[in-house]
Amino acid sequence: MAHDCVIVGAGPAGMAAALTLADHGVRPLVLDRAARPGGQIYRAASASPLPDRSVLGADYAAGAELITAYTASGADHRAEADVWHVGADGKILFSTDGGTCQAEAREILLCPGALERPMPIPGWTLPGVMTAGAAQVMLKSDAVVAEGAVFAGSGPLLYLIVAQYLRLGVKVAALVDTTPRDNYLRAAPLLAGALRVPSMLTKGLSLLHEIRQAGIPVFRWASDLQVLGQDRARGLRFVTPKGAQEIAADTVFLHHGVTPNPNMTRALGVQHDWNPDQLCWHVRRDPFGQSTLAHVSVAGDGGAIVGAEGAQCEGRLAALNMLCRLGRIDRATRDHLARADLTRLKRLAGVRRFIDRLYRPQAALRVPQCPDTLVCRCEERSLGDLRAGFDAGARDPNALKSLTRCGMGPCQGRQCGPIVSQLLADWRDEPVSEVGYYRLRSPQRLLSLQELSRFNRVHPAPEEAQ
Repeated sequence: MAHDCVIVGAGPAGMAAALTLADHGVRPLVLDRAARPGGQIYRAASASPLPDRSVLGADYAAGAELITAYTASGADHRAEADVWHVGADGKILFSTDGGTCQAEAREILLCPGALERPMPIPGWTLPGVMTAGAAQVMLKSDAVVAEGAVFAGSGPLLYLIVAQYLRLGVKVAALVDTTPRDNYLRAAPLLAGALRVPSMLTKGLSLLHEIRQAGIPVFRWASDLQVLGQDRARGLRFVTPKGAQEIAADTVFLHHGVTPNPNMTRALGVQHDWNPDQLCWHVRRDPFGQSTLAHVSVAGDGGAIVGAEGAQCEGRLAALNMLCRLGRIDRATRDHLARADLTRLKRLAGVRRFIDRLYRPQAALRVPQCPDTLVCRCEERSLGDLRAGFDAGARDPNALKSLTRCGMGPCQGRQCGPIVSQLLADWRDEPVSEVGYYRLRSPQRLLSLQELSRFNRVHPAPEEAQ
């Protein structure tokens, strides 16, 4: 028997969708790989290990309210359920409790979230080098911080975690801002659209002001970043208009934006389009999140970067469309209930365009510049290895993967995929949209024979089955 709806991911989009479905009498099966709902942005918001979670900001506290409402919604929530196959036939396979389970769905909503954009600078794979997202995971999940760290890159998430550290009284060695000077001029024409949601700009400005007032060293217009150290990180070297700089630190956090996590949607076979503004692939969808497979919808940052509020809007819209497809509401009702979220998304899109233009990362930080810099961490393939593969005739991502093993490791190209596509675009002197991306297939992670041998099917409760 098939579930009416299966949602993969219990972040802002997945939770908002589940609430909307519950309001109309549909109890979705929600598969989430985390131990608690919330996703990355609201990680542990309902059970924070911090004595005062307010230091993480008002948006994080609002996430706790969403989690509370979701928990009370009656959704069939399965924690630590790691989905590794989603089929065009509606079958979903996932690992949980050391075994494999299969569920079937009439409608599928994928909310895989985002990944941090890799920054393949020299030394980026050394112990002690992590992402700003990793800093947030440690802080939110376990109240663990890194004293005296250097934060380098640009974008809202980087400034947020630095501000959170400062509110906790954690020493920060320096903030190295890589936002190019020219980006401010390029983003200026889009400011009017961003001002349609002034609260979003106010948040960003207040974070920057908070950091400046703290008195930590802030280096702007930084370029030519290099992590110092041989066996582990010892600091960061970079260049500013005032000359070369070095900051000693045992921990370096890097960040310059996020991109949709493509592996699940790619393996499923839904179509993607290259977005030159966000420099990433987007899932091709209609305004209600329906993909090129009729019964599969995608919401939140896994389809295109929209932020936490936008993800909730998209989750509700996808749920309304699925309710219409299931015959629970008619199209007129769907369109009426969707108006507020569609309007809000249009306003948020103006802010997003401004952010994308302002924090567009430097090209030299998106692709490695030194031949010995690793591109594929799993298989330890360097820029020089990939160039040799290209010169040997590998002209597309899949050919390069076959020749060099780049992208064949446990992460299945999550880290190296964007770099490889951009490198090939540069070498071929063609746009990334022409180069394409890895061809991905299930399973989307390593599996053991023991997991596969312990097989169960997950059915809806009798009163839910139709």
